[in-house]
Amino acid sequence: MEKQRFMDLLKSANINKKEFAKIANIPYGTVNNWGLKRQGKIMAIPNWVEPFIHYYLKAKKLEYITDEICEKLQEII
Repeated sequence: MEKQRFMDLLKSANINKKEFAKIANIPYGTVNNWGLKRQGKIMAIPNWVEPFIHYYLKAKKLEYITDEICEKLQEII
């Protein structure tokens, strides 16, 4: 994945690199180095990152829907 794609995914998830590092339980320095050129090589962004962010987005949507349903049920009861 290209660095710009990673940044776009973070933006769509409404999180920054520091928040992503915390959610993914990896050092911020590691995340911050992804996509940078070191000793002639670009630090690759791991393959698991894109699906991780997609599942994070799905989980946030599910959490929102669940909260809305519970709130409506509380109004009925």
